[in-house]
Amino acid sequence: MKTDFVARSLPTENGYYPLPPGKLAALTIYYERLAPFEIKVRHWPDDVCIYQLSQYDINNYREAFKSVGERWLWVSRLEYSAKQLGVLLADPDIEAFTLKQNGATIGLLEIDFCEPGQAEIVYIGLIEAATGAGIGRLMLDHVFLRANARGVERVWLHTCQFDSPQATRFYESYGFRAYQLAVEIMDDPRLTRALPKEAATHIPLILSERTRKGHE
Repeated sequence: MKTDFVARSLPTENGYYPLPPGKLAALTIYYERLAPFEIKVRHWPDDVCIYQLSQYDINNYREAFKSVGERWLWVSRLEYSAKQLGVLLADPDIEAFTLKQNGATIGLLEIDFCEPGQAEIVYIGLIEAATGAGIGRLMLDHVFLRANARGVERVWLHTCQFDSPQATRFYESYGFRAYQLAVEIMDDPRLTRALPKEAATHIPLILSERTRKGHE
């Protein structure tokens, strides 16, 4: 995935720029960490297992994506058809994993190795009930384990203010450094009905007069 940015269409003067109803703007922070990737010796809890998904695990992927991502407005993979998800999961340069605790899905990890020498953490997250137990650190350890196995020199990811407020400190504690800011403009998926309007209550839902009537 291309990581260079050209902000020609963005305003160059300081100030506030209102968004039309139905649109969201997220300040996105890009992080990277360069090799070597040292892995601390830590053990998964006895009741937690990590599974790599195959092209036939479309429903498992969707379940994990919705369970983990709805509260952060993750939406991109919800727009994929079953065929598209199957192609994604069949790609040898895409590694996707779900985490289960006592048989229940609690996490999702997706790593993209398509760019030679690099790995993008596309998605990493846990359901709310599974946070705070150190499982997130085990997930990053797994990323570095896979990066070492593939001879990767750089691991990168991005996060934004819609994500967990602890995300930036978490990544920085693992040696990631911020190297780029960007503004993402997107349709609010709660208004396109890709996600329920009750999702991500920490992000205000701004309705136009027309859409207000449609949601009444």
